[in-house]
Amino acid sequence: MAAGLAAAVLGAASLGLGVANGNEAADVSRVASAAGAGSEVQVQPTPSAAVQSAPAPAPAPAAAPAPAPEQAPSQAPAPAAPAPAPAVAAPAPQPPIAVAPASAPLANSGTPMPAGVPGNWTMTFADDFNGSGLDSGKWSNCWFSPNCGTMNKVATSPANVSVANGNLALSLASSSSGSLVSTNPKGGAGTGYQFTTGYVEARIKFPGNANGLYNWPAFWTTGQSWPATGENDIAEVLQGKMTVNYHSGSGSHNQGGVGGNWANEYHTFGLHRMANSSDVYFDGVKVKSYPTDDGNAPQYIVLNVGASSTNPVYGPQSQLLVDYVRAWQ
Repeated sequence: MAAGLAAAVLGAASLGLGVANGNEAADVSRVASAAGAGSEVQVQPTPSAAVQSAPAPAPAPAAAPAPAPEQAPSQAPAPAAPAPAPAVAAPAPQPPIAVAPASAPLANSGTPMPAGVPGNWTMTFADDFNGSGLDSGKWSNCWFSPNCGTMNKVATSPANVSVANGNLALSLASSSSGSLVSTNPKGGAGTGYQFTTGYVEARIKFPGNANGLYNWPAFWTTGQSWPATGENDIAEVLQGKMTVNYHSGSGSHNQGGVGGNWANEYHTFGLHRMANSSDVYFDGVKVKSYPTDDGNAPQYIVLNVGASSTNPVYGPQSQLLVDYVRAWQ
């Protein structure tokens, strides 16, 4: 993205934006663990009552052994009387229902929450792309309208942006014609969503095959005065591999690659932006964590597809498909 932003500077010099190239580092693996066990304790007070009642008939055999057996059945109901006790105690398992912290999720009942990041979140931005076209109140479909600049070696053409079947589709039409959408208010995105801290997440299908990812697609955030206001490359394809990168006034801080096959399947990619650091999550698993020095300047959301010399593919097969984009505070 850094290289693309530098190109953006050439197309929009008056906006004072510039970017540097990012490099890949070693892949990282993700490990998820799960644990937990529970046990129940059953209380049976009935047998103890039976033992206490048995000695009572003992004097009877001395006087009349025969009636004793008749009296024994008469006391048989005694165990039956305590029998309801377990039934009364049966509600005991109910306390877990009351104790369970169900109240927190219920507070956000029906509202999607960030994948893998617990907390009392409030949704501040969302687009599920269920309409028939791009919502111009949320997005701009070119890099700084009205003329549309270049990003990642290609012109950002609105013709390569579409919404259908519940997806935002971004395509690379040729080696010189790509696509981009952003919430940048200075790019013509209606009210324009920006955030300082919080969580941003998108569910995306990146184009590619078992041998690697295609072109130069990316999901990222950046500010108005690059590089001072920072850039978080949440999921960026470089040389056919998935990477995470960060850029600021102090330079490019490439976080390296993320191992795995990320092609042609939907995955969630998220950024937890905090006061002095950021965490990146893939499918709810933290894959990168790094310090930041952009002063928590407001940043907007960007998705784009640019050209690359690695695995160049054009047309429908180049499509970056986005199921949703959401943000929380």
